[in-house]
Formats: sequence, C-alpha cells, structure tokens
Amino acid sequence: MAGPDGEAVLGAPAFLTDSDSHPGYDPARFLVMDDIPEEDVAAEPGGAAALARLRGRLRTLESRPSVVSGSPGRMGGVSYAGTLSPRERADALGLATDALERQAEAASAELVCWVYFIEDADATVDTVLRERGYTRVSVGADCHLPITWDSFDGYLRGFSAKRRWSIQREVRGFAEAGVTVERHGAEALGPELAGLELQWRRKYGRKADLEATVADYRELREHVGDAMTVFVARRQGRALGFVTFIEDGPVWWARFPGFDYSAGSDIYLYFNLLFYHPIQVAISEGISSISYSMGSYETKCSRGCAPRHLLAYVRTAGDAGLAADLEVADRIQHRRFDRIARAHTHRGRG
Repeated sequence: MAGPDGEAVLGAPAFLTDSDSHPGYDPARFLVMDDIPEEDVAAEPGGAAALARLRGRLRTLESRPSVVSGSPGRMGGVSYAGTLSPRERADALGLATDALERQAEAASAELVCWVYFIEDADATVDTVLRERGYTRVSVGADCHLPITWDSFDGYLRGFSAKRRWSIQREVRGFAEAGVTVERHGAEALGPELAGLELQWRRKYGRKADLEATVADYRELREHVGDAMTVFVARRQGRALGFVTFIEDGPVWWARFPGFDYSAGSDIYLYFNLLFYHPIQVAISEGISSISYSMGSYETKCSRGCAPRHLLAYVRTAGDAGLAADLEVADRIQHRRFDRIARAHTHRGRG
C-alpha cells in the first residue's frame, strides 16, 4: 500500500492459489489440520463432528482458487511503515483487505485467508480482520526456543536426569562417529546441499527438482544472503546434512534443512545439527531465541521448545456454519498445544 506521496506504508505477500500450489498456501489443505491427534479431538465436545464437516467442506473446494496473504515459515506477514500511528495502521490494513477481497471476487475465489501470524504478535491484524467477519483459527505452532542460558550445561540442567543422559549420549555418539559441523554463509548453498534438501522434500512427499532448488538458492543469496547462517555436518569431507537460519537481530529463524538418510540413525544427526550445535553457537553469540517453525512438535518440545500458535484468519462473513466449525478446530488446537507444552516444560519430566 502506498501513502499520499507514493511512500510505502504497508506490505504483505499475497497469492492466488489452487490445488497445484504448495500445500502451505492452499487453504483446502492447511485448514484440514489432519495431523491433530485423536486424543485431542475426542476431548473436545463435538470436535469430531466439527472437523468432519470442515474437512468435507474443504474437499469440495479443492478445485477452486483461493486468495491467501502470508507465507509458510515467514511469520508476521504484514509490514508497516514505522511512522504510522495505530489508527493509521488499521486504516492501511483495511484498505489492503479491501484490495485482497476485490481480487478474490475477480478470480471467483471461494476462500480469503490471512495466515501464519504468531498469536498476540499483531493486534492490528487481529482487530481489523475479526471486525470484518474473519474467523481466527490456529493452524499449527511455531516451536520457539528462548536462549536463556550462559552455557550448554545450563541448557542441560533444564531437563530431567533421564533426558540429560539421553542428550549427552547423542552428543557423544555424534562426535565418536567422526561427524563435525561447519558454519557458513549463504555461499555454501549449491548443488551438493540441494541434493540433501531434495532427499528431505521427497521424504515428506514434496515436489523436488535439483535445477529449480539451485536457482532458489541463487535468489536467496541475492536477497537475504547477508542474513543467512548455514550449518553443514560432514564426515570425511562428505556432507551428511545441513540446516539454514535467517538472522533477524538477536533472533534466529530456522528455515529449510537437508539430510542424507543413508547416514544411519546411530549418529544422531538430526538433534545435533538442528539443536545441540546451533544452541551452543547461539549461547556464545548472545542470540535471544531460535524459532524452529512448524511440525514435529513433540520432538522439538522434547528439546526445550515451547509452541506458539500460528493463526489463520478466514473470511466467514455470512457463513455461520464454517465459522462455528473453525472455532471448534481452534479450541482443539489450543487443547493440543497446551498438552504438549505441559508435557515438556516442567523440570523433572523427560
């Protein structure tokens, strides 16, 4: 959005999506929330019926376009000019919403969604969109790890004796296997690491193409290369895995990894590469937190993360049934992540 003198006052990514789009951009898939454990659904009165109705409704929309603002893994999708007052922010967002809804009407889009907002991070979005008839629903969580320790031993002391022993065994096994971790910038991203990323993508059923992935790396180097940290695990010169982080001041945002799945589970590559080594570096550099994005919630929280809800705002004006089912889904998600947090945030549990 531009101001009266042409200056940028608000920016947000927005896409016209359909069933061929990345699943993280397609409401017919990210609103299904089919990873919710049955125990959490059963604990919510009417939960199973509400999710069945919601999923049935979404199946009918699979072939229809949607308009989506937000990008998976890029939390806080609205940027505001620093000079705007709270009222001006709300006005600018209202105009942006008008524009998005006009685009949806022109494209015969069935759903309009704003998505991947960390809960309580943007009060303007929450107020403006809900007043306009959007329903708020948790579609997952960002696994957030505050770095509050002055040493790795301090990190370990937050776990039960059983979990500490397990982590120490994993660190020791990694070292004894002759694996080392190198730190690089974005220049490390090339065909070698792209091959590892493709293994990771294929494991989760995602489309993978080496040439396109390497081209994506070139764009990353051009646009955000200065903010990237890449940790690469090697054994005898061979890359076994990598993980990327975007640095935003004192915060690291984990992005995409890659793994050689033939390396074997006995070297504990995942935990050392994604958690133990980056945590030690983060402590030494005064990083305040690391965000590990969505998915693998139990695993990430077992290593110290806490879940922060990621919200979608779905236009439901005039559709009370859809709004009601989304509200039930939101309660189920809150129940789910409250349970996970309780299981992993109390000292003495492991």
